[in-house]
Amino acid sequence: MNKNALIAVVLVAIVAVAAVAVFLTMNNGNDDKNDSKDPDPVYSNPGKRIGEDMAKKLPSSSSRLWVYGNSNEDDRINQADVTYLEGVISGKNARTELSDTNADGVVNQADVDYLKSILAAGANTKLNVYYIDDYNTIQKVSWPVKTIAISYCSGVYTTEVTGLMSKVAMVNDEIKNNNWLKLNSRFATVPSSGSVSSPDWEAILKAKIDVYVPGYFSGDTDPIARDQLRGMDVMFKHTCDGDGMPNVNIDRSILMYGYLLQGDMDLTYKYLTWHDDCMSKMKAAAAKLTPAQKENLVMGRSFISTGASTYSITGGQNTNLVHASWAGVNCPTQSLALTPNLYNSLTMEQIETVMMQSAKASNNTVYYIINEHDGLRNSKDLDVGVPAWADVLKNRPETIHYLGMAREGGNSPFYVVEMAFYQNILYPELDTGLDYREMMEYFIDNFTDETENYKQYFDIDNFFKDFGVL
Repeated sequence: MNKNALIAVVLVAIVAVAAVAVFLTMNNGNDDKNDSKDPDPVYSNPGKRIGEDMAKKLPSSSSRLWVYGNSNEDDRINQADVTYLEGVISGKNARTELSDTNADGVVNQADVDYLKSILAAGANTKLNVYYIDDYNTIQKVSWPVKTIAISYCSGVYTTEVTGLMSKVAMVNDEIKNNNWLKLNSRFATVPSSGSVSSPDWEAILKAKIDVYVPGYFSGDTDPIARDQLRGMDVMFKHTCDGDGMPNVNIDRSILMYGYLLQGDMDLTYKYLTWHDDCMSKMKAAAAKLTPAQKENLVMGRSFISTGASTYSITGGQNTNLVHASWAGVNCPTQSLALTPNLYNSLTMEQIETVMMQSAKASNNTVYYIINEHDGLRNSKDLDVGVPAWADVLKNRPETIHYLGMAREGGNSPFYVVEMAFYQNILYPELDTGLDYREMMEYFIDNFTDETENYKQYFDIDNFFKDFGVL
């Protein structure tokens, strides 16, 4: 073989090798059967899955940390997740949804490297962290998070529990114009972001907030928030009532809120430990109740003293009622024909029909709880509204036992106090070792920033009160 022929053969071989390399590169990750075993990090495309609908492929329901990188799908992201993820890649462990740390659709060595970056992140590390929001879509929060805007009352309490108050750079009108302003001196010094239903988008942009956190579902404003805020992170982990959305858990929101916004995780886990202990005791007690023992509770959401012609009763899958079920309380409005949705405008005649249908046949009793804006908002006084209802319903044949609750009491980190309130009043014979007043005191002493303000302005009788049979 002459010299020129040899050179030609070598060139052909080089081209062939290059072609194979290009083929492998272009086809990497396209074989669904093998993508979880691909160890090559070169082909990662972080964030490719942002916006993907996850409704039919959610992580484990037992997990409260739906953050990508939580590969073993427990409640923490730590070295155990690295070990588990390496096992996924080697074929030892089953692939979980949250194994895809960088949210690119492929589980490979790039995800391990990304997870290690999350674990090693410092106060100034720039990194996107991906998660599943309350609309069941994949989204991201950009670290570091230095400033946040919070809205609605539940956002106040969740921010306290997760040690994030020092990052609050904006609050909404509901906080600025009500008694929450008295709870923390920071609220008086930061600007307003407008109302929950009508945010001041320009003010939020001007404040250069890192993450805007809506307080609860708002069908009119949520869909346009990201467009209006032009790339600013909007974190839809709502801190209160899920408004009928599936897979909304207050404790899950609290944990993700603390983690994604880089809060005080020791404090956050302290809350969850307390929360879980209380829940365990209440569930164990409720399990001892027979169906005949379970009391019926109807939740009214309107003040009759305002003179309205129609009134609201909570039905459907409202968060308060879902939790009441595990506490052993029967909420017939979840299934009554008159109350198929969350909030219905009902006439007084329909209200009376609900009462009739909810009374227990054995003793003709129904518990009626008025759930309104008392508490720190104090725009409705339970001491006025509950007796007004009793006066209107005084001729009903049912025995009506009246309770009162501030709406913020059941849509916040102390929703477990609401459940204890039910058990303490409806089932005084149950021995849970929990007293709702003591639980509220524990919450204030352990999970608030300016605790003395809470002790001065936080009157539990404005949150939970047993009025008895009036």
